Amino acid sequence: MHCRLIAVLTLGWLILIVGVIPVNAAPLVKESLFRDGWTLNVGPGAAGKLEIGDGRIRVDADFREGGYYIAVERKLPVPINLDGLHFTVKGISGRIAVNLFDSRWQIHQHFLDVSAANGGAASVSLPVTAAKHHWGGPNDGKLVPPIRQYSFVIHRTDLGSAQKTVEFSNISMETDDPHCNVLEWSIPEPEALFRHIGDRTPVTVNVSSSVTARGPDVLRFSYRDYAGVERLTGMAQYDRKNEQLIVPPPPGNGFYELSFPKLNIQIGIVTDEPAPRQPDEFFGVDGSFSWGGPPADEKGIRRYLRILKKNGIFWNRDRFLWPQLEPKPGKFSFNNRYGLYHRIAGEEGIRTLDTFHCAPRWTGAGKPSWAYGTRSNPYPDNLFLAGRSMARIADEWKRTLGGLEIWNEPDFGFGSYFPAEYVTALTKAVSRAFAVAGVKTRVVGGVISVTRPGTGYYDTFVRNGLLKDCDVMSFHSYVDTLMLEAEVKALREVELKWEPSRSGIPVWITECGMPWYYDGNPRAFLMDDLNSAVEIVAKAVEMRALGLEHYFAFAYKNYSEGKRNFGMMDARHTPLRSMAAYCHLVRVLSHREYAGDLKGTNALRSRVFRNGNDLVAVLYTGMQTKAKEKFSGVKAERRDYFTIPAGLPVIRAAGADGRTLTVKDNRLSCGDGLVYLYLPLQAEKDFVDRNTEAMRLYKIAKNFNAAPRAAKPLVFQPVSDLKQFHVDRYGFLLDRPSAEVKVRINNFGDKTLKFEPELKLDEGISVQNPPQSVDVPARGTAEVSFQLAFDANVKPAQFRAVSLRDRNGNATDICFSFQPYETRPIPILPVAAMERDRTLSALLAGRNWFDISSAPYWRPWVPSVMVANIGAKFRMFWSSRELICQILVKDPEHFNNHPADSVWWGDSVQMSVQMRGADRKATGSWNEVQAARSGGKEILWRTRAYKHMPQGLCKASRLDFTRFEEGYSLYEIHFDAEEMGLKLTPGAIIGASLLVNSDSGVGRDGYLSYGQGIGDGKGDALFRLFQLVSQPESGAKSGK
Repeated sequence: MHCRLIAVLTLGWLILIVGVIPVNAAPLVKESLFRDGWTLNVGPGAAGKLEIGDGRIRVDADFREGGYYIAVERKLPVPINLDGLHFTVKGISGRIAVNLFDSRWQIHQHFLDVSAANGGAASVSLPVTAAKHHWGGPNDGKLVPPIRQYSFVIHRTDLGSAQKTVEFSNISMETDDPHCNVLEWSIPEPEALFRHIGDRTPVTVNVSSSVTARGPDVLRFSYRDYAGVERLTGMAQYDRKNEQLIVPPPPGNGFYELSFPKLNIQIGIVTDEPAPRQPDEFFGVDGSFSWGGPPADEKGIRRYLRILKKNGIFWNRDRFLWPQLEPKPGKFSFNNRYGLYHRIAGEEGIRTLDTFHCAPRWTGAGKPSWAYGTRSNPYPDNLFLAGRSMARIADEWKRTLGGLEIWNEPDFGFGSYFPAEYVTALTKAVSRAFAVAGVKTRVVGGVISVTRPGTGYYDTFVRNGLLKDCDVMSFHSYVDTLMLEAEVKALREVELKWEPSRSGIPVWITECGMPWYYDGNPRAFLMDDLNSAVEIVAKAVEMRALGLEHYFAFAYKNYSEGKRNFGMMDARHTPLRSMAAYCHLVRVLSHREYAGDLKGTNALRSRVFRNGNDLVAVLYTGMQTKAKEKFSGVKAERRDYFTIPAGLPVIRAAGADGRTLTVKDNRLSCGDGLVYLYLPLQAEKDFVDRNTEAMRLYKIAKNFNAAPRAAKPLVFQPVSDLKQFHVDRYGFLLDRPSAEVKVRINNFGDKTLKFEPELKLDEGISVQNPPQSVDVPARGTAEVSFQLAFDANVKPAQFRAVSLRDRNGNATDICFSFQPYETRPIPILPVAAMERDRTLSALLAGRNWFDISSAPYWRPWVPSVMVANIGAKFRMFWSSRELICQILVKDPEHFNNHPADSVWWGDSVQMSVQMRGADRKATGSWNEVQAARSGGKEILWRTRAYKHMPQGLCKASRLDFTRFEEGYSLYEIHFDAEEMGLKLTPGAIIGASLLVNSDSGVGRDGYLSYGQGIGDGKGDALFRLFQLVSQPESGAKSGK
């Protein structure tokens, strides 16, 4: 191949040609500038506009209010093997970036210098190769064809000015791939796919070129209903002038999927009754229009919001990046995608719940870290600035901003896994700032990704005064529908325990969904689609019955995470069954109250709701397919049909999408996993059970007496030196028997206030050098400190707590949690000490076991299993060749039939091992394995590899698994020293953590753990230490 640089003067423009010209190039195929084949990805803080016409793509790039990049994205209709990409760009003064998305969704970013053109036209030829800059997918730097997508990226630094028009033309692909001529298509108006009953207008589809030359059957179409049954076929009309396919409307009500088999076109269409005139604000979606994938432009966002309105949904959850909105203190930038969304939402009458999860550096905030055990505090150090900023943002968007969640998912990397006292301090600051400024936006606290019932985690939020300083508590849940009642029950019990006057506070579930399998497919496959639909709907039904105030289905637009896609709309902006079913639920449950459960049915849930006219019973069993097991981890319950009690006066029955179903012999189909039975009001007396746990929880919520937030003038803020702790989401881990605690008192008031401290200590904690009274100046701060001592003999099941309060009542409490953390290495014996007898009796009588069966080691995964349902103990041995870990698990039954890379979902062991140096410090690189018998095979899968080691099935290391009839399992893991990067010599230190998963037949229940850094978050800072003891091996072998 030869590289050439050519300058050509043509039509008054100096055209710079930069590229690599191959000797034997594949044919050049001119790229389609089909109107819907290109999208604009406007980076946070930037603004832009995309126009396509006259053979050119024009981008109006605007960085005046901030931002770093704008990308013109071309998602190819099918992946294509490309040799090169050729185009002309005009308006760039520096470099133009080209991103190539390979088959594994790894992004390779090439930078091409076109500065010699000085903003004039530059023709560029780019070979399709791996790039120095890469991310996403496996991120190994290898480009694996075919190419799924490419994009032209305009960076602010290469534009020459803050606002400019950039033009792309003469775009062609160098390829001999026959798929390059695939037909492109789009929907003219996605809103028109949501129809009212009686709408008989034809369905139109835009196509990129003439289709009649593609064969005689290309115009053949088919309609399939919600259940996937074909209901209508025919031949479409082709409008050559407008390049449109025209077909008759769906043959009935409910959901239909229109397909053109020869053209690979699939479209979802929904026909339903008009939505209620008065919206029920319970229903919402997570649309995230302010960032992420399309729609990102004004036209697309407005269409999606109008679809919501048309279906009676008037709440959307969104996000913003605070550093983008306020890059400098008091200097706000709203002329960007965030501002665009809020302007459109205000004009369309959509209420917004916003959230954020990072703070500008000028607030003193550190960088959020996903490394478990970090000490990087991501929260603002200056709470005055934080409160002022949030009040200003809320005022700017007051037309639409109905609620503000204070920090999205603080329990994960967004919050650096920091304990609750940090995010609750920020919540209190915002609460006070809103109160002083008269901001009406509701303060939403918690925003917890996993509530972790039974662990004391939610307790830490409540004991830190969260419920007093927020209007709403929110959390996210992706557990199975049948587990939600226990989860809500656990939350309410914590509230009653610590803050009974605020028990029943409004709860919003702000992310709740069910993904479908994604591997580049634009729509969900039928069974995945049905499973996603029934779970999204059934969870909303459960939350309604449990008294929750808002439900935000996740996610409205097409959105994927790896192999999981959460979207309710497909990549072509047409509805999936989940969207159709959720929109129908709005029509069913709007303005109805929970009345109890239907008696005498085989349904797993049978919630009944009433209004002034009738009752509706929602029967649920879920899908009886592998799709349910795959994405929820819960074994599918077999039901051939729903049964209902004899004599039940059914007015009508409907499927998940509203289509009519037939009741015969007190039975009806459960193919949707959910049905609606409409009953007369008088049926409630004989057929509805009002004495349910759900009704108790429903009444707690409905009887809540709302009161203004506390919004106290003094806000406590933790400022202790973190070097003395290991940081954990549950509290602080101590490797010493004492700790110094420092608290900053922020006075948001307009006068000096005296702080009179009072401490409340859990058992086993004493105070040395107690905190002293201090005057806190108006709009100023003061600090107090105190020394704590811990009795090592007191080892509670959970962290020990210390609460600090103000005797004068000018602050809500701050509560710290502590737990001693063992740093003394545990000895690993030579292999000569390992008994050869593998009978159960010999193992039970064996020595040197470390038992982790008691309460402190158990972490529930689902809210229905608060207490450990398994027991486990382990011991370790070593030789120069291998490290051996034996784990003996007491478990009545063994369940695991998961793929090798996912055996952790079932009965299994996860373990991390790491070689430590003389300083014993964490290195940031380690091995993590999953070990299980699954599908009749022993699996040892490395999920995280030390340095350059490969992931996947281990080759030299192995698992020996034995199942005993008495209800025990023995896992014997042999870690090959070379394969795991271990240097096994006397005195060597190993960092390790162990996790034993439990599955009682309906999915992962929870796990026993020793050490941390696997289950609660990935990180090696909190691995336990082990030391190889120096005893001779006496020639012993380590076989079975």
